[in-house]
Amino acid sequence: MGLLTGEMETEQRVAVLDRFRAGKEKVLITTNVMARGIDVEQVTVVVNYDLPYDVNFHRPDFETYLHRIGRTGRFGKTGLALNLVDGQRSYHNMLEIERHFERPIQELQVDDPDAIERAVGED
Repeated sequence: MGLLTGEMETEQRVAVLDRFRAGKEKVLITTNVMARGIDVEQVTVVVNYDLPYDVNFHRPDFETYLHRIGRTGRFGKTGLALNLVDGQRSYHNMLEIERHFERPIQELQVDDPDAIERAVGED
C-alpha cells in the first residue's frame, strides 16, 4: 500500500506514484494532492473517505469532487467511486453534489455482497 501526501517531498511523491503505476502498490491512499493530474490506467476504484468541502463558500467542493472521482474509469474502463457517508452533514453534502451534477448517486446496501458488482455494471 502506498501513501502520498502534500507534506512529502516531490521526489518521494514521484517514487510512490511510479510504484503504483508499475503495480508494486495495489492501493494508493492520498490526500487532495492527487485529486488532479494523475493519469493511471489501472485505477478502478476511488473511495472518498471525506467528501470535499469548500469552507469559504460553506458547500461541497464540486470541482474537487469531480476531479477525485474522475481518477477512476479512465481510458474506456469501468470504474467505481464510493462515498463514505457517516452522518447528516456528509449525507447533506452528498445530496448537494448529486443535485449539482444532476446525476443520481446510488446507495449501496452494506448487507448485499453483490451490490458493488451490480453498481459497476451500471452507467
